[in-house]
Amino acid sequence: MAELAGNSALFAARAARAGGDDSPEEVAARTMRRGQIEVDYGAKRFMVIDAVQEMRAAMNNTLSTFGVTKVEYAHRATEAIGMIKRGDYDVILCDFDLGHGYDGLHLLEELKLRNLIKPSAVFMIVTGERRSRMVISAAELAPDDYLLKPFTGEELKQRLDRIYNKKVEFEALDAAMMNQDYFKALAECNERIGRKDPFLVDFLKMKGRIALTIGDYPLARDTYQLVLNAREIPWAKMGLAKALFHLKEFAPAREIFEALLAENNRIMEAYDWLAKIHQAEHEHQEAQGVLEKALELSAANVSRQKKLGEVAMRNGDFETATKSFQQTINIAKYSFWRDAGDYASLAKAHLGNGNVMEAAKVAADVRREFRYDQKAELLATVMETQVAIKQGNDSRAQQILNKARQQYQAVASELPNHFALELAEACYQLGEDAAAGEIVQKLVRNHHEDAAVLERVSAMYEAVGRADLGQEMIENTARAIVAVNNEAVRMAQAGDLEGAVQKFIHAVDEMPANVQVMLNAVNAMLAYVSRLGWHQEYMELAQTYLDRVKALEPASVKYLKLKDAYATARRRFRV
Repeated sequence: MAELAGNSALFAARAARAGGDDSPEEVAARTMRRGQIEVDYGAKRFMVIDAVQEMRAAMNNTLSTFGVTKVEYAHRATEAIGMIKRGDYDVILCDFDLGHGYDGLHLLEELKLRNLIKPSAVFMIVTGERRSRMVISAAELAPDDYLLKPFTGEELKQRLDRIYNKKVEFEALDAAMMNQDYFKALAECNERIGRKDPFLVDFLKMKGRIALTIGDYPLARDTYQLVLNAREIPWAKMGLAKALFHLKEFAPAREIFEALLAENNRIMEAYDWLAKIHQAEHEHQEAQGVLEKALELSAANVSRQKKLGEVAMRNGDFETATKSFQQTINIAKYSFWRDAGDYASLAKAHLGNGNVMEAAKVAADVRREFRYDQKAELLATVMETQVAIKQGNDSRAQQILNKARQQYQAVASELPNHFALELAEACYQLGEDAAAGEIVQKLVRNHHEDAAVLERVSAMYEAVGRADLGQEMIENTARAIVAVNNEAVRMAQAGDLEGAVQKFIHAVDEMPANVQVMLNAVNAMLAYVSRLGWHQEYMELAQTYLDRVKALEPASVKYLKLKDAYATARRRFRV
């Protein structure tokens, strides 16, 4: 890597191309030098997303100049998502501004999260606003390319040719990423970087992204810094600041995010990370202010609206929380993001404001909007319990809570964490401490290293005035899990590998969603096989645990290492 950094002329030139400074002529010349693949655009299925009829018509004329015949149109994001769910598009050309604060980057994020577009599909943003260029170039989940209006058919074709040629170069990396084989993807990046690939900076960008995904924050920091040593590219600044945040270097991370916003106040993701820094430093009022400023610019973001509601609730600003959670529900109502938990948050905000009847209406909304969903039914019952408590009708609240606890038994194993915490909070409010503690302990035992879950647990205990009890439970649970691990390690060191494996199997039975316990069990089983020979039952169980972890935390470094070790063991025993 030092050699790469030292070759500054080559690196800076490629960094400039990654920053979007290459002209169509440079793109065409570079593609010809590499050997261009021929693309039959007449066989490709195109979608154009633009709210303006005249622009859709102009795009049709532009596409026809290079043989495109299969074109369909959408004038808003929801329409586009519905069409994409039903169709198989090769190229999506999307206007940046989709109205109401929603943009092409938001749409791309939803399409990727819902796995609605194939890896070979092209997603390109077209925009008439030059300020959008920096917003797009700073995005972690960036489109394949972007193009400023107006443009000719030849310019668009050159960009598409470039993308298709690039996708050929990235096939191995894309396949590894799709399979969540992050070590293989990282090895591919390192190999291409090591031989100074023409797409050098693109592979560096992917290396940084993979490092962030698997939690190797020092590697992410060093990768992004290497890029920035050659050229200040917005996405590299953003990546470096994220790595610094995770390394708890909040001051330099804050400085980078603020500098990005000073250059362009539409880089919305920077606001989110600034709010995270304020929260990490217990500056909750400041976090609320940052989120409010971001939502003034772009209101149609479900996660940001929800986060503002949560921060406002913590600050006792129930009016802001009410508005924000209502906005969250309105935006998400007919989308992938719809969550009954947002209704519960809205009801609690209404109760904080003293609007008991409004809270009761929200509970009724949950029963109507999520009928036939047992988990949502439980949540609605809990909301009704909270309404009765606020009304001072403790006997009715107790009756409703008893019903909720019965419902809990039927869905406990699949209940979302925030639903379970709502039930636990209601139990504490009515003096059912043992029942509440059992619910929370189960949650903490399965997520004892998940900072987001533990933060929610702490916030719940603060809400019921039992902050010390919450901290005690978190610490005691962590100590108990460490004790189980230490005892199993001692057994293995003493030669009792069978006992160590059985100890971990018992622990997994008690904590079936605890990633670290499952991985420790797999490690013990692999040690058993390495020392004592193949054990079919244990290795089948190890595969089961690995599959569970993959569903929960596919980017865990320990999981990736143990997955490779498991495959090596199977090859060794020729199984």
